[in-house]
Amino acid sequence: MKRYAVFVACCTLLVVMSGAAVTSSHDHYRTLHTAAAVVDAVLIGGLCAWRRAGWGSLALLAVDAGLGWFQGGPVTGTLHAVLAALLFASIVAVALPQGELDLVRDYGRPSLRFLSSAAVFLVLVQIGFGAGLRHSAVGVMPHLLGALVVAIFIMIVGAFVTTQFPKHASLRPLAVAFMVITGVQVFLGMGAFFMRMMNTSGSMVFLVISVAHVANGSLTLATGVMLAMEIRRSVLPREESG
Repeated sequence: MKRYAVFVACCTLLVVMSGAAVTSSHDHYRTLHTAAAVVDAVLIGGLCAWRRAGWGSLALLAVDAGLGWFQGGPVTGTLHAVLAALLFASIVAVALPQGELDLVRDYGRPSLRFLSSAAVFLVLVQIGFGAGLRHSAVGVMPHLLGALVVAIFIMIVGAFVTTQFPKHASLRPLAVAFMVITGVQVFLGMGAFFMRMMNTSGSMVFLVISVAHVANGSLTLATGVMLAMEIRRSVLPREESG
């Protein structure tokens, strides 16, 4: 079951990537994107047959497919891209392995539950800004400023987790992965931005970097969701004095 869920997650990421290729190449890959989405829908249906948690992913898929089919403007296209990233994160959550429970107690402020949930929200907003930029719904400045805020916030969350629980078997690796993937995302975003500035947005190199940036953004969101879920599972709330 876990292997199948991981396979479905990988296929969903390919759908996200093909969608990014469509917007970055002026619809040249739309047929590929549609075919990949149909195959992914069948696979997600199979996931629902095995696990009830997959029904949330199927609901997201239905809404997202509707937005993609009746795409009528920048706002609809932006929502379609954002829901695709959410769909990938939801399937990753289904595939998340549940290891042995190693309970620890939060002793910092703000709480790790709040920080991790806020990080997921900020990443989702940043994905929205990026999708809006690709679909000409927003300008470049919200995405650039958002990248700085989100990157700093994720580094703070990662530092909180690794400082409090430096030897935890699941929390520390997830926190480190969250920070590393974010660093890669910033690097890819800078590459895509500079290529836009140099008027090379129609080149194959730009297409590859842009698609990688979108895919890694979805990975950032999924890793943040995994970390938030593990914190809720393994970290007990801070004990209040008095």
